[in-house]
Amino acid sequence: MGVEEEVNANSAPQNTCSKTAWFTSLGPTGRKIVSRDAWGGGAYADEYEAASPSRYAMLPQIRLEPILARRAKELNPDGVKFGAEVTDLVEKENHVELRVEYKDCSRAIDTVKASYVIAADGGRLVSDKLGIELHGEKDIVDMVTAHIRAPIAAQHPEPQAFITWFINPEMGGSIGTGYMYHLGPYPNKPETEEWMFACGILPDDPKKFDDAAMIARLKRSINIPDLQVEVLSLSHWFVNAISAERYRSKQGRIFLVGDAAHRVPPWGALGLNTGVQDANNLVWKLALMLEGKLGTGDLLNTYDDERRPIGERAAKSSLVNLQSHNMIIDKVLGISKNTSVAENIKAVEVLFDKSHPGHNQMHSDVQKAQSILDTEFKAPGAEVGWFYPTADIYNEGQDNLHDGQLDEHGNLNTGKYCPSTIPGHHLPHMWLRKGDRIVSTRDLLALNNFVLFTANPTAWKDVKSAMVDIVAIDNDDWEDLDSKWRHLSGVGDEGAVLVRPDGIVAWRSKSTEGNSAEEMATVLAKVLRLPSISEH
Repeated sequence: MGVEEEVNANSAPQNTCSKTAWFTSLGPTGRKIVSRDAWGGGAYADEYEAASPSRYAMLPQIRLEPILARRAKELNPDGVKFGAEVTDLVEKENHVELRVEYKDCSRAIDTVKASYVIAADGGRLVSDKLGIELHGEKDIVDMVTAHIRAPIAAQHPEPQAFITWFINPEMGGSIGTGYMYHLGPYPNKPETEEWMFACGILPDDPKKFDDAAMIARLKRSINIPDLQVEVLSLSHWFVNAISAERYRSKQGRIFLVGDAAHRVPPWGALGLNTGVQDANNLVWKLALMLEGKLGTGDLLNTYDDERRPIGERAAKSSLVNLQSHNMIIDKVLGISKNTSVAENIKAVEVLFDKSHPGHNQMHSDVQKAQSILDTEFKAPGAEVGWFYPTADIYNEGQDNLHDGQLDEHGNLNTGKYCPSTIPGHHLPHMWLRKGDRIVSTRDLLALNNFVLFTANPTAWKDVKSAMVDIVAIDNDDWEDLDSKWRHLSGVGDEGAVLVRPDGIVAWRSKSTEGNSAEEMATVLAKVLRLPSISEH
């Protein structure tokens, strides 16, 4: 997309987002409960750097969207419209008609015809219009969120903690007390720093917060009475963990992506990332279809096959992360919304009173609880190790638990990323060099072509075509800087790995079998769900 450099430049500095921490409050009586490394920081840095060429980027949506909008306009100056809303759509046999209302002074209404529609509307219109139901758990917690401007950073005792979780025994536990994270802008200045504060609605809270009530609630949670706070926006919302029953319309011309397809609780940073992955999976398939390379378009059915299980798992695992704060951390501390304030205060004092006979055990239990929360703060298997079982066209992963990415029960191993070139997995990252240029294997993917990676380009030269590019990792063309190809590729010196435009392995050969143009055409036909494929 060409936005990584700008995204990183606007993201939180690495030294401010390598940890997460729990406090009773930030005020004069506040005490730290525990902190831990998170998001590839601290003790996890080497593991995450080996898994991906890109670092974790902490950039709120309000700052990401302008970057994406500018890039979209650069790529398609006449095709991106602002101030317009789709208010209705009708799916026809060979196109979709959309009713577009412009919000400028003209208030014009237009009808647009499209071959296909990507519905990224947050579930506001299209899923209901298509009669697509969303399944899962709804209205789990009643929440309120405030986007504020306030000079908090200088008063925070743990500057490396990007998200701070509050567990005030007087407020019945973690979700009720709330959590907070920095929104930038960067570099940070006290007069401009912005934060997001969110909390569950307590019985004595107003049903609807105004600015004054929100400021009072914030100060109650973080206990900084004289804090100067400006409320920039407020939103009431319910935690949902739901996924659409299908991601494609019955007639096949409309696709749900992002929140239209799945609502993921914001515990684990999987919501936006899962939505981006949806689009990445879909757009190259639509491009080939629009170019006339897919015939009947059976490949488009794989969008639902591949992405829906990922969205369902993201929603469920993020809900478990939310529940773990109450069921694990609060429980270990002996805090409950169902017990009295006095009992909660007495319970948590054990952690801070080193002379108490139960102190050592509680301290140990709090540390152990962090391993359970790894699914939220250290989960490379969920972040980059997810894969598409249905893309494993020859069932290569069936006998080896997909190179260890599944546990013995067939569940995703979220705590560990196991690089693999089994079809359906991401192309493993490794650093390559040509002259003075150093790139990742993933930087060499094509937007609209397949790429064949091999250490023996001479043996595979005949498969190069309009649909297949070749990358030679033979130390003559691209040099394998860390000598990882032989091990991570799984195909030795003679074989090859064919990779889709979205970075997913489509096929591999551990020998030179498949190295003719005819054999590659057969492979592509199977990968693209075609009866046959002609040269384009």
